[in-house]
Amino acid sequence: MLLQRIKAHNYRTYLDLDLDLTVSANKPLVLIGGANGGGKSTLFDAIAGALYGLQIPDVETFIREVNAGAYAAGKAEQTIELELWFSGQILAQQQQYVLTRTWILNSESKINWGVKLNMAGNIFAYGSASTDKERAIAEAQVNKIIKANLPKELSQYFLFDAMTAGKKLSEDQLGKVIRENIENVMGLRKFLDLGSAARSVQENWKADRLKAKAEREEYLKLTEQQRSDETKLRDRIEKRDTILGEQHTLKELVSELQASRDQEGILKHKLDSLEKQRKDLGIKETQFRTQMDEFVKNLEPSVGLPFLANKVRSEVLLILEKLAEQVDSNSVVDQELIRKWVAKIFSHLQAQGLNLDAISQESAVQILLNTPSSQNEPTPFASLESSERSALDELVHSSHNNVFPALDLIRQELILACAGIPAQQTQAEELRARLAGKDYSDLKRYEELGKTVQVLEQEIDDLRTQIHETTKKIHQYDVTPLDEPDPRFDTACNLKAWFEEAADELHKSKKRRIESILRDDLNKNLAAYRDVIDRVELSENLRNLSFRIFHKAGNEIYLGQLNAASKQVVIQVLLKALHESGDYDPPVMIDTVMGVLDRDSRAAILKNYFPSLSHQTILLSTDSEIDPERDWKQLEPYISKAWTLVRDRDLQMTTVAQGYFGNIVEDL
Repeated sequence: MLLQRIKAHNYRTYLDLDLDLTVSANKPLVLIGGANGGGKSTLFDAIAGALYGLQIPDVETFIREVNAGAYAAGKAEQTIELELWFSGQILAQQQQYVLTRTWILNSESKINWGVKLNMAGNIFAYGSASTDKERAIAEAQVNKIIKANLPKELSQYFLFDAMTAGKKLSEDQLGKVIRENIENVMGLRKFLDLGSAARSVQENWKADRLKAKAEREEYLKLTEQQRSDETKLRDRIEKRDTILGEQHTLKELVSELQASRDQEGILKHKLDSLEKQRKDLGIKETQFRTQMDEFVKNLEPSVGLPFLANKVRSEVLLILEKLAEQVDSNSVVDQELIRKWVAKIFSHLQAQGLNLDAISQESAVQILLNTPSSQNEPTPFASLESSERSALDELVHSSHNNVFPALDLIRQELILACAGIPAQQTQAEELRARLAGKDYSDLKRYEELGKTVQVLEQEIDDLRTQIHETTKKIHQYDVTPLDEPDPRFDTACNLKAWFEEAADELHKSKKRRIESILRDDLNKNLAAYRDVIDRVELSENLRNLSFRIFHKAGNEIYLGQLNAASKQVVIQVLLKALHESGDYDPPVMIDTVMGVLDRDSRAAILKNYFPSLSHQTILLSTDSEIDPERDWKQLEPYISKAWTLVRDRDLQMTTVAQGYFGNIVEDL
């Protein structure tokens, strides 16, 4: 497989990237430089994303992946597109491929995606708009082609970050991948399949040699059952391993989704709190308007009367005082006393001979009662009625509550609260987007895969037990060869043994080759133990890969005791050995090429590792890793293409300049 061209449109730091990655046979290196944050890792992700797709489960993720510079300029398209040109072999024929993946955010805030593979004019396309049947057919073809060139489960060992490479020594990932793929990668599967076919032929001929029909039928039934169970077993193991690979791919995303789901309750609480604040503010505003309407209606008694009372208080109090004095002076005389005096006066006058029959004593009493005291002169307020007097008294003695200051305080609070409404609305919309846009289907898928693995593990154990029991029954039908020779049966027996022996010999040959490559490359590249490694021993069972390194003095060099730089060298050397020994011929792409290497290790890697690593090696480096002055001349004879990624901080996008920090590859 050879990568020829990568195009990225509107993806992260790249608005429009179009990069030539072709190499010649004798110059396998593509050197790409850039400062930290310049887009090297994004280029790495773009190539992997074009091959295997990006994880864009929701709108929030889509927005993060779109070029920020275009967003800032108001020119952002709602489309991400990755396109990879590469060549590879299918059935021993070299083919040219163009693989395009697109993601589009539609007007309904949903993400539509599409995949198109152009294989020398033959188009395979599918996407979110395809029917299940159409998608299944086209996706199977595309995945088959990708798997034939570089399976996704192997990609992390040929497209990797050198900074984290050393961690693979302390993880089971490497062993897991080898266990899943060693037979195919190293060419063993074909011999195992041939051995299985030879065994089937042998069993058929063996059945014919059995004399008794019943025995033959039972024998054939058992062998058929055994083959069926073994087929089921391989199928279950393949499904389990495929699911484990998918789980491993989803693991990082699932961790994020689990954390996101844990935070969902907090987000909902925040959103509910914002909604309650807005609702409370609306209620408060309604109450304020009602109070203001009431205040306006009662403006005169609420504001005018208190103001008037304050201004005329002293004068009104004086009037009320005068009125009180008048009331006191005109206090009511005892009516009975007046009647007694009137009666005496009438008796005296009648005794004097006056005729008083025309005058009533009672009328005289009433006249006396209604006659003002001659001693008090009438006041200017004598004409005031009692209701008017009561009104004046209430004006100066009643408490008048002016609610305007309290209402004004509420008004100021509402103004401040309303000023924060746009921010609250924005925050609420963001929370709703995070809640509504989050897609937990991958998390659910991961959990379902875990349950499926448990079921498959149980089925695998049951099938192995069943196969073991069937094999024991089959052995009961082992027969002694007849006197007359049977070349066909003998050939079948020999073929089975030969294929199994061939697979075993190939297994051992591959093992010895890997051990030899590891020893030689470690003596060259492992600076801390250069030229002192005596041997490397791989485990007999390569499906459960482990290896040990021994010093010339005889002691073991324990992997766990190596420093980070040495671990990085060991894992890179191991990957190179697997690359050289496998049937796959993928390109190698390394980000942060020097990782944690010291000066001696860097020098060894530059000289002995990169030039011979692969038929195409893409290196992503800063000028502090591969120095453009000191290291350039050493690598230049092996470099086909050199580029520098240039980050524009103002426009928030990366462009590509020819050459490696000014060093141009000269065409011969």
